[in-house]
Amino acid sequence: MVVTVDFTAAETAGERLFDMWNVANRISPKNGANVRAGMKVNTVRMLGGIVHKDKNRKQSKRPNFKFDICTYDQRRQRYVYHFDRLVDRINRIGKGGTQIHQIVLDQPPWCFHRDYKFIPEGKRDGINFRENERVSHYGNSLPPSDKEAWADFIKALMRHLIEVYGKKTVQNWRFRVGSEIETPDHWFGTEKDFIEHFANTVTAIRSVMPDAIVGLHTRPPDFVYVKDKSGNYKGEQIKSFANGIIEYCHDNKIRYDFWGISDYPNIKIAEQRDPKTKYATLFEPLINHPKWLPGTVIDLEEFSVITSMDPLSSSDSVQADTFKVALTDHFYTHGVSQIFQWGNRTDSEPAWPTKVFQGMIGKTRFDAKIKGRKSSAAKHVGAIVAKGASNESIDALLYYYNPADLEANDFQEVNLTLTTEFPVGTRIAFRKVLITGEHHQFSSFMQHRSSSSWLKKGGSKYGNANDSLNDAGKAAWASYRSSSLPSWTKTKFIKTRPTADGRPGSVIVIDTQLPLFSFEKIEMMQLK
Repeated sequence: MVVTVDFTAAETAGERLFDMWNVANRISPKNGANVRAGMKVNTVRMLGGIVHKDKNRKQSKRPNFKFDICTYDQRRQRYVYHFDRLVDRINRIGKGGTQIHQIVLDQPPWCFHRDYKFIPEGKRDGINFRENERVSHYGNSLPPSDKEAWADFIKALMRHLIEVYGKKTVQNWRFRVGSEIETPDHWFGTEKDFIEHFANTVTAIRSVMPDAIVGLHTRPPDFVYVKDKSGNYKGEQIKSFANGIIEYCHDNKIRYDFWGISDYPNIKIAEQRDPKTKYATLFEPLINHPKWLPGTVIDLEEFSVITSMDPLSSSDSVQADTFKVALTDHFYTHGVSQIFQWGNRTDSEPAWPTKVFQGMIGKTRFDAKIKGRKSSAAKHVGAIVAKGASNESIDALLYYYNPADLEANDFQEVNLTLTTEFPVGTRIAFRKVLITGEHHQFSSFMQHRSSSSWLKKGGSKYGNANDSLNDAGKAAWASYRSSSLPSWTKTKFIKTRPTADGRPGSVIVIDTQLPLFSFEKIEMMQLK
């Protein structure tokens, strides 16, 4: 297998690499974002409309009015704003040194469904919401009953944010309307209800700040909700709102600046774990719509590789890690902006699938050509190669990922050949770090001969220790430390060789070996 990059050919230079993994999701943070240093935050449910949590932090079905930044004064018959509550939460985030990337304008505070009449669960009259829709798993998932009052609230909110933080700061924040809106617990209204709500919210925001960055978060265009076939409160099938939103916004000249989709690929399902299909299935139907707004930023606003959705169990495996590296390559190629993640708390360490990109951010990516004797294997080897502006620093990230069979055992000999402008004989220092199943803590743990007895019912060897292991497994995991965790090799030195065709410049040649489901970072530096 030969991976070649020609740094001397101008047409091979692409865009500068950016950090695709630096946004963390946080729900209603009260005491700072509590995310790892250097990450930005997307704050969810900051306006109120949330539910109480019991002593074990489990969701209840009771509204938590204390979190709302808007209430209704019944005696005076008016809405009352409590923006100080929001400002306090934002200030605590900033005090911790975390930048706000985005504020999600949901759930609506509880006062905005005060005019609704609720009918018994199981009934439907096509007009009123059902009693079981009064409070969702997430809180208030109903459209505001008083649309004019909602617009006034949003205008006042934007004016207050500008007054406190300044127009420049607020203009750098993104504002999202809705979260996975075709999911009933996130939105009990109809498609028409949401389109009207989105248009009302965007119009209100831009009446105060015309250049505000506003977008939304839907399910993929082909999404159909299958858990409950009875439909919404009007009896309509619950499916993606995407096409309806695109068409309405185009016809009514409503601008959206970004569009988010969620993806929770199950590593155990072949069609979900192929990174090369993701852009085509998640975003292409949006962008190919004849009324799509060109220039709209696209990103994954919720993402996790999982082994189960119910209950949710993430995949802590070398297969999942290599999938993430391959997905990053795929998304760089197709212009996806960000991948938002849950977790990433202050006490966590960056995972290797994101750590290997450190040092590459800001460098220019160059096209890599991959050739091999076995064409089927060649298409599963990928490379992200980038060079700094000074020409001295070069990074190569190689990976081998085949979604066909998680248990397959294979490796590829890889020859990395880089054509440079350096004179022949230029000294190059380089080091490498390889991440394989052997170097992965949980994957190597599950290779133990007793591992099958450590899994609880429904647990997976591709899952994670907390969700997949029984008591015996957790006890074994507590004392387990892999003897082969990833580590950088000692620095080695080579000299560049003459080009094969006698052209000016020289080539850097490094040979390596990639096992299936692995990735390797190579850092090179010209010595003067």
